[in-house]
Amino acid sequence: MLSSYRSAIFDMDGLLFDTESIARWAWKQALKNHGYIMSDNLYRSLVGRDLSWRKKILKKVYGESLPFESVTIERIAIGDERELREGLAMKPGVLDLLQKLNDLGIIISLATGTGRTRAIRRLTNAGINQYFTTIVTSEDVAEGKPAPDIFLEVSHRINIPPAECMVFEDSCVGVKAAFAAGMCPIMVPDIEQPSPEISSLAYRVFNSLEQVQELLPGALKN
Repeated sequence: MLSSYRSAIFDMDGLLFDTESIARWAWKQALKNHGYIMSDNLYRSLVGRDLSWRKKILKKVYGESLPFESVTIERIAIGDERELREGLAMKPGVLDLLQKLNDLGIIISLATGTGRTRAIRRLTNAGINQYFTTIVTSEDVAEGKPAPDIFLEVSHRINIPPAECMVFEDSCVGVKAAFAAGMCPIMVPDIEQPSPEISSLAYRVFNSLEQVQELLPGALKN
């Protein structure tokens, strides 16, 4: 029973929003425009990681000559243009879960590898920014997921010990980071399924945020 958790920390991309299809397309297109081909397996290795990790991974695959900064600028530009043109769907169960947690008096925060400006734009456009007491991005910490820094920074800002924080993640590196922070990881996979190791680190693995609500009635305290 989740009887001692006062905080809920959410990842964003792939968890709150269906971003991965556009992100994968944008990475592939930007790399192709620079003469590189990206496989789906390589893209999956980037999921949940911040830019510093992605740079290391892609440089290892394509070589040090990869113009990572130019590729990144282009993939953000074409990805944002498509996102704003087509819209960005919220995942099933997001609104109901946020409202339920809010009604229970749970402190809700965001911990995302996406930059602050883009994160706030997505939350605002979706009409859910008011639920988040604190927003911490990879810009605010020394090292991104799977390091625990981003979750520990949230804990510090909201003044709630890690042991009283649950974390909702869609990525394996996010689960690792939450576990390393001493928090309770709950995984809702998107394009990346958990390995046996990741499943052992997660408190529960659900198919959707709609299913998460079965943990809530009478389970949390304010």
